Amino acid sequence: MLLIRNTEVSGQHNLDVLCSDGKVRDIGRNLAHPDAETIDADGGVLLPGLHDHHVHLFALAASRRSVRCGPPDVADEETLAAVLRHAEDSADGWIRGVGYHESVAGMLDRHTLDAMVSERPIRIQHRSGKMWFLNSIALQMLSVNESNGQLFRKDEWIRERLRSAANHLAEVADTSRQLAGYGVTGITDATASNDAEVERLWLDVDTSQSVRLMGNEDLGHGSLKIMLDDYALPEIDVFQERIRVAHECGRPIAVHCVTRTELVYALSALIEVGSLSGDRIEHASVVDESALDLMQRAGICVVTQPNFVVERGDQYLKDVDAQQFESLYRGKSFLDAGIPLGGGTDAPFGGADPWAAMRAAVHRKTASGKVIGVQEKLTPEQALAMFTSSAETPGGPPRRIAPGQTADLCLLARPWSEARVRISSDDVAMTALAGTITYRR
Repeated sequence: MLLIRNTEVSGQHNLDVLCSDGKVRDIGRNLAHPDAETIDADGGVLLPGLHDHHVHLFALAASRRSVRCGPPDVADEETLAAVLRHAEDSADGWIRGVGYHESVAGMLDRHTLDAMVSERPIRIQHRSGKMWFLNSIALQMLSVNESNGQLFRKDEWIRERLRSAANHLAEVADTSRQLAGYGVTGITDATASNDAEVERLWLDVDTSQSVRLMGNEDLGHGSLKIMLDDYALPEIDVFQERIRVAHECGRPIAVHCVTRTELVYALSALIEVGSLSGDRIEHASVVDESALDLMQRAGICVVTQPNFVVERGDQYLKDVDAQQFESLYRGKSFLDAGIPLGGGTDAPFGGADPWAAMRAAVHRKTASGKVIGVQEKLTPEQALAMFTSSAETPGGPPRRIAPGQTADLCLLARPWSEARVRISSDDVAMTALAGTITYRR
């Protein structure tokens, strides 16, 4: 039983909130219960717990024991070589790198990596998550004979050969506790390779969040995650059949779309097949006006990552055609068009702090302070709503704190009038999952 005293709820101040059996039981003033653990909020606002609608928790845990190999930590080939040479081996003897971008030293291959480190196995992941770069000894250990060291979309294949996931469940649980420190009470794991075997693995993880999985056909429930790459799109009839079968099984689809080509392809197929409640576009990185119209016709929601405006914005300004700047990671345009908008961090491919993503949605500033898409700025309330909609309906109405509702809660150390200016995870004072405290500052 949990009693939160002197808190702000839905704009009302000096309220008490009593929780028991996983639910909010009462909201009022001068509430008391002899068996309740009591928290004095000291006027801080009580919010629904945050839900990260797009994250990869196992990969995030793995990234914490990995070497940063890209901007801003590593900006050139010389620094990359030094970082790899001085890296500590992981428990499995490998050097595991993450966050690489070709602005550092071009598209890596086995020969480039051999010149940096040849006696220790290295695998480095591109920051997009699409590509792994391996040196020769790493390829030998994986029994790969003919390869330039660039393995595309081979995450599951590599994991099966290393068979290391089960050894890191404690790290996954610890990473989950880190998310609780941000006020996160729920996650949607958006890993496309999630299947029935991975789901069984999740049962052994002591998570601090409720977890909703999306994955492949073998998972059998949750959204069917479909990866698209614009230079290797599947046959349209094959793609449409995957959608139809998923819908017949009651499963919405979640389509990875980071280019306009991928987006238009996915939306065109959905319009032809018909949409199911919960169908969603992941990322929607580039959306022009014509694609926005298709989104409205398709009747889908968008789960996007405004944190990339900060984390990758300066690189976008160098690499992306200037005519597309206003189409990058849009926010307000989706809401104005009536398109439900959910928020995800895409951690570890983005930072794991949803408050940083909200702040980016409000200010739209790159790391160097340049603004991308000023017309796409959200209000703090709109940004918060991206992370407080339910797992089932990203971008739907924000969850409420009310009697009878699940007591997934995030208490901030200050009233909303102050917190909305800061938009910072530093303000998180307590997190509760179904009325049980998972984090307390």
